[in-house]
Amino acid sequence: MMRDLASSETAVDMRQSPQGTSARAVHPGWLELEPRLNAVTTDESPETARYNALMQLFRTAGALDRAATDVLADLDLTAGAFGALIALDEVGEAGIAPSELARRLAVARRTATLYVDILARQGWAERHAHPSDRRMVLAVLTPLGRQLLDELGAAYKRRLGALLAELSPLQAERLRQLVSLIPLDSASPVSTWE
Repeated sequence: MMRDLASSETAVDMRQSPQGTSARAVHPGWLELEPRLNAVTTDESPETARYNALMQLFRTAGALDRAATDVLADLDLTAGAFGALIALDEVGEAGIAPSELARRLAVARRTATLYVDILARQGWAERHAHPSDRRMVLAVLTPLGRQLLDELGAAYKRRLGALLAELSPLQAERLRQLVSLIPLDSASPVSTWE
């Protein structure tokens, strides 16, 4: 029995994502390792269960955002602005349009613009004209921003990751995969009001 549990914890299902790339997926057996909640004994409808899960996600997101702001206080950054800093590093010298930054961070465009404003005030990012479209600007990490990430980026990622220290790596991966099932675009289907 213990051997079965250990082997099922490492089972990973490789599936084809809609974009054509392989994506790691939680094996259904992973979720059965947790104490079972008997759905038959609850009076919740599927809609109520989803609503309760969503509200828990909101509470958790708010608490984690406040904790992350504390972790990043010495940089005077929010977790969102730090995420923008990482995203600018990932795109490199080509830079990124605010609309694409917003898409990557799953925030409104004005929020992505605010993040770039914050990073620019710190001297970690700057705006450049798009090389082929003068109406568009691109946000680019400055050498100072790159230096900050080179020197402290890994330490801040560890600090932020420590906010989930109660989770094992397997649980953290399960959580990441489950949360990734939630559509992030505003075009997700919403049923009519009843």
